Amino acid sequence: MNINGHLKKANEIKRSLNKLLPDPKGENVIAVVELIYGVLIHLIAFGMEKRYQRHIDTHVGLPKELRKVGENEIAEIFEEIDTFRAGRWYGAKGNGEIVKRSLNCLEKVEIWAREK
Repeated sequence: MNINGHLKKANEIKRSLNKLLPDPKGENVIAVVELIYGVLIHLIAFGMEKRYQRHIDTHVGLPKELRKVGENEIAEIFEEIDTFRAGRWYGAKGNGEIVKRSLNCLEKVEIWAREK
């Protein structure tokens, strides 16, 4: 997928995400985290291509690729959301502040991806 395709896909998924928000009762936490994860994959691909003229189209190895170019904070954000995702999708982890934290992570990656 090219750089514009990644941005288009990120925006499309974010529109779906926004339909579930706000979620004051925590009824959509699994879906919210999953959608944020999807947005991050596309935004990171967009940002990597824009900044470094390289990206990967999958989550596999994404933190490693980010670290190779010195993007440690973005790698850590992705890993945090990946942990939230696994804990909600496969486990029975509590929800607590997960939506708020996930949205904060999304905001940071959006700013990073659109800079420069």
